[in-house]
Amino acid sequence: MIQKTRVFNSPFLGVYLRTWEKYTLVPSNLDRDMSRIISESLGTELIELTLGGTKLLGSLSAMNSKGILLSNIASDEEKSKIPSDLNIAFLKDQINALGNDILVNDKAALVHEDFDRKSLRVIEDILDVEVRKGSFGEIKTIGSCGLITTQGLILPPSMSDEEIDEMSNFFGVKGKIGTANFGSLYVGASVVANSKGALIGEDSTTIEISNIEEALNL
Repeated sequence: MIQKTRVFNSPFLGVYLRTWEKYTLVPSNLDRDMSRIISESLGTELIELTLGGTKLLGSLSAMNSKGILLSNIASDEEKSKIPSDLNIAFLKDQINALGNDILVNDKAALVHEDFDRKSLRVIEDILDVEVRKGSFGEIKTIGSCGLITTQGLILPPSMSDEEIDEMSNFFGVKGKIGTANFGSLYVGASVVANSKGALIGEDSTTIEISNIEEALNL
């Protein structure tokens, strides 16, 4: 199911939400109608929480089917809300906007070049993936500009065919360039998606939505 929407009156949905195949992290103060739309669109169980008292869950977390990485600003009460069937770690690093700086699926993770060695080991262990530092040309916030599911990968328009092929091989899914929210490069911050559906920022055009649908095989 594909749904255009806003969260907290913002078309940048990926700032607030983080999803994979089974769970979606949503702010605990989200209204019930929005929660229902998210659950129905993505076909997931919702985990309601805040992180460090903020609602910026998408920017502060990374997730795949094996585990969840959260910024270390999370309180003990917030930590207790994460399901016990997932590996979990609270990353202590100078980079705390994990969702903006990690692009991950169940095979691999591309991470910001400034993560330290200890963080790389934690990411590898908790998410059980191959980890590589990298960027999209001059774009270092690969999590906010890239979008990945089990079925597809969307990359910034500046990527060459050779770079797209390299990323496709690394992640094990076909890559395609795209934008959202009327030309924004920040697709990961604009769209929340898994293999079952997508929530797309309300400012996205019909052409952008069609491209996202095709890229993610929805």
